[in-house]
Amino acid sequence: MKQDTRRPRDAASTTRLLWRPTLGTMMLCTAATLAATSLPMAARAQSAVAAQQRITLDIPAQPLGTALTRLADQTGMRLIVASSALSGKRSTALRGSYAPDAAFAALLLGTGLSHSFTGPNTVTISDTDTTGPFSALPADALLLDPIRVQGTSDGELGIYALPGGAAYIGRDELERYRGAGPADMFRGEPGVLSGEARNGAGSIDPNIRGLQGMGRVAATVDGAENTLMVYQGYQGVSNRSYVDPDFIAEIEINKGADVASFANGGQVAMRTLRAGDIVKPGETVGFRLNLEFSGNTSTPVAGNRSGYAYSNRIGQPGSATPNATGMNRPGTFEATDTAWSLLGAYKGEDSDFLLGFSHRARGNYHAGTEGPVSNPLSTGPRDLCYTTTCIPGAYPDYVANTGIANYRAGEEVLNSQSESRSLLAKGGWTFGEGQRLELGYNGFRGRNGDVMASRQYGPETSATQREQMTETDLDSLTLGYSWQPAETGLIDLDATFYLTRLEQRNAPRGLGRDPETYGLPADFLPGSETVMMGATLGNTSRLDTGAGPLALTYGASWKMEDTRPTPGTKEVEGWLDLRDARRDEIVAFTKAEWEATDWLTVNGGLRYQHYWSEDRNTDPETDRGATHTYGVSRDSGGWGGTLGLTAQVNRDWQLFATYSDTLRQPNIYESATAFTFSINEDVTPERSRNWELGANFLREGLLAAEDQAGFKLSYFNWTVDDYLGRVVTVDPDAQFPLWIEIDNIHQARFNGLELAASYRWGGFQADISANYYTEVTFCRTADTCDSRSLYGDYATNQVPPEYSLSLSLTQSFMDERLTLGGRVTHVGPRAIGHGDVTATGASAFISLVDWEPYTLVDAFAEYEINDTVTARLRVDNLTDRFYIDPLGLTTQPGPGRTLYAGLTANF
Repeated sequence: MKQDTRRPRDAASTTRLLWRPTLGTMMLCTAATLAATSLPMAARAQSAVAAQQRITLDIPAQPLGTALTRLADQTGMRLIVASSALSGKRSTALRGSYAPDAAFAALLLGTGLSHSFTGPNTVTISDTDTTGPFSALPADALLLDPIRVQGTSDGELGIYALPGGAAYIGRDELERYRGAGPADMFRGEPGVLSGEARNGAGSIDPNIRGLQGMGRVAATVDGAENTLMVYQGYQGVSNRSYVDPDFIAEIEINKGADVASFANGGQVAMRTLRAGDIVKPGETVGFRLNLEFSGNTSTPVAGNRSGYAYSNRIGQPGSATPNATGMNRPGTFEATDTAWSLLGAYKGEDSDFLLGFSHRARGNYHAGTEGPVSNPLSTGPRDLCYTTTCIPGAYPDYVANTGIANYRAGEEVLNSQSESRSLLAKGGWTFGEGQRLELGYNGFRGRNGDVMASRQYGPETSATQREQMTETDLDSLTLGYSWQPAETGLIDLDATFYLTRLEQRNAPRGLGRDPETYGLPADFLPGSETVMMGATLGNTSRLDTGAGPLALTYGASWKMEDTRPTPGTKEVEGWLDLRDARRDEIVAFTKAEWEATDWLTVNGGLRYQHYWSEDRNTDPETDRGATHTYGVSRDSGGWGGTLGLTAQVNRDWQLFATYSDTLRQPNIYESATAFTFSINEDVTPERSRNWELGANFLREGLLAAEDQAGFKLSYFNWTVDDYLGRVVTVDPDAQFPLWIEIDNIHQARFNGLELAASYRWGGFQADISANYYTEVTFCRTADTCDSRSLYGDYATNQVPPEYSLSLSLTQSFMDERLTLGGRVTHVGPRAIGHGDVTATGASAFISLVDWEPYTLVDAFAEYEINDTVTARLRVDNLTDRFYIDPLGLTTQPGPGRTLYAGLTANF
């Protein structure tokens, strides 16, 4: 939850030594010497009153020090605690309406710690064992308040106390570096990218450590999935999840499998704003208005073409003729687009509510000018080669593009326009002792430029501005219930349910039949409608075993996906045969966390999952010319598990090791027949065996009295046995010689190193991240492994960069009213090349969309005009770099230098 992070401006406040337990390095304090029995009677009375005032809380499970800080902030209390007592401990979630006394009791349940009010607004955390670390506090220790740091949140530093791969993106970072589209939210996060960043903007397709698509990474908004598979011809498939960054409060990323999740590669959990993010402390009603103006775009004109028209004919000299449009880039300070959002919220003692609306419209952006732009060059004679033969010198003077895309410097990038409208409504009610019910609605209506990837995949392909845009309608309902009674540690219950309807309509991609022939409008857009439902029920019981605290979590999850063509689609698309199928999956799980000693924690989990799929597409057209397998129903299941060790070496250093063995069952795209894509009844699920070894470092007072530092370094070794990929078979003697289906290859491996580090001191903040892949390997068989992607497989354009680096710097001035900052990100080359490990089969059936290494520079400035209004200015791609994002299916460059200016009013 975003809070007012400015320190008080009174002179007395500047002399305080502040405390922030998210670092896990709490300063030793003395309040234990101020025992409750020594308090004056008036102070005790005030403490009793404070302890009875109820407050609505929503504190997720996290490191105990972080949770205590949040609770202290929300109750207005000061904490007295020794760092050694909190080391390695985690809290349970705390949701509901509590008096402070009951809230602290519930949060500390099962930790071996207790609390007492030792002053009017002071809570002392003590060890239930009188011989514990609180029994010998030094008499000269200081009383410390919770710390609040400009531009940070508990989650940002909390990742340095979490064992395993984890990342966190807070609201401040989302506002300062939001980029041109949702995919840009992940820029600078080690090991995390989003595919198809520019084509069909408005969606994300997360890639975590090389795994992407087909359900390998779960992307959720308030716990609800909304993933859609979009057919892109032979070139591949886009896995799109839709989100409006205006409403995202924070993003938590888990790299790897969890026994409660269906994904084997990780989870991207996005939380939307709550009432507490809008309503100011001490008030019950609040509003937030955000206005933004930006430039570097032009109005799309249907039929415009990009770059050069390349003409290379057999026996004739080649040529390259520049297209007449696209070079009308506006001035740097010319505003061409607008965006706005308005949110209102109410937060009472036992209930809260939020309602928000957002609108954003953008024309086609212009590419940068510095870099590998379109550059026609005569390369002399070129042979014309077929599969087995070549005609020497068939092209006497071949003209090729030496750039990475057929776009000139500063040219308008066609089909990059977008428009969206979003509605967010959320309500929460607390009742009883520790019970909370939440209901939410997320609506999204988007219109985006979209390119059929198989029509724009080479550096000499000239793009054409399409008249029709892709349209997306998303409606998502979420329902959550939690119960955590303070009097017992056996119940910490969470139940969630979601229902999502996602419809996407795009220009015809099949036969392109006239819609009016079938009684449909001339501008009819075919598409698909997908309904998704899911539910999870889980409980955590905390026990004192006598051999250390034990937390047991157990429960079950279910999700369903049902997809079918919208009415009229089959008639217009013809042989494309869009999928018509349903898929269900369940998982039952249990996991345990045992604090074996005060420095060693052991955790493990076990799960069983099962899925069922049904292909309803049983009536193909007779002119298909191919024999497919239709109407297949499948089901299979299996076991998986996790194991982890965490060693708290000392106050600052933590070592961890994690292992998971997880199945991924074929998703709905892999379980239904469409076009030349057939069901393979013999496939087996993927099995991911993932290792990670690493170290965390958290410290306050590293170089200065009040500085904070965090460091995470890890090595990951991901092995996916029976990796599911697209296999292309060519049989000249068959009725239909080209055959495509999902099949298992022997193995895929993704190994590498990741680094994240942060340093904060006063108004200064520096964050560094880096990752490096030591191995990316695909093995068609056990004996045919190579560091090249496979011909015909979707993974061709899911191979991540070999390395990437990011550095961001922030500094506050003028009593923290003015904040300046910037970020530099560098993206290296592809980790591996493109080829067939067996040197057999079809040619390059899926084209490699390559990029050259590039560096982007972004900068921002924020100025708090008063306590209500903040002005913002940011510049993306300051050096105007021409580049192509990794993991794209089309040769579509990213935006050039773009200036954004906005105002945010909180009242």
